[in-house]
Amino acid sequence: MMEYLNSKTGDTVHRSAVQDKEVFYTGKTMILETDREGYVTYTNRRFLEASGYAKEELIGLPHCIHMHPDMPEDIFKDACQMTSSGKTWSGYVRNISKDGISYWTEIVIQPKFDNDKNIIGYMATRKKPDKSELLNVIVEYKKLKELNNTGEKSQYCGEVYLGRGSCGF
Repeated sequence: MMEYLNSKTGDTVHRSAVQDKEVFYTGKTMILETDREGYVTYTNRRFLEASGYAKEELIGLPHCIHMHPDMPEDIFKDACQMTSSGKTWSGYVRNISKDGISYWTEIVIQPKFDNDKNIIGYMATRKKPDKSELLNVIVEYKKLKELNNTGEKSQYCGEVYLGRGSCGF
């Protein structure tokens, strides 16, 4: 079981350990927004339903709460680098629900700007993945994970709290 601190409420939120169960997300578009520091500021109903969290739990949590530990770190590193430089990133990600069940989505992450063009947060839009393309992605990600698996965790790994000042996609 993983524990995460909600920065808004001060409550500890628990997420089950990864289960050996995966579902194919087939719902409509999910939206999750964070502030610049990576704390959830908004989520739509579809994300809440897929993730298993209540809105009151999720708002204020670090966005990494739903990142699956089997994802290659380089994917998150690439997304962080692009979005923190003001660009949009898209790809496939494996997420994990509060109950420990994993699900794949196709995701677009884009920075949000204020009137002076400063990044003030990030918006991630998820949709159901293309099944035929996803099979290739899974094979590629497994290869990436094996090549880059040093046994050490970094700020880009899904099981590590990213902390203030880290990438906030």
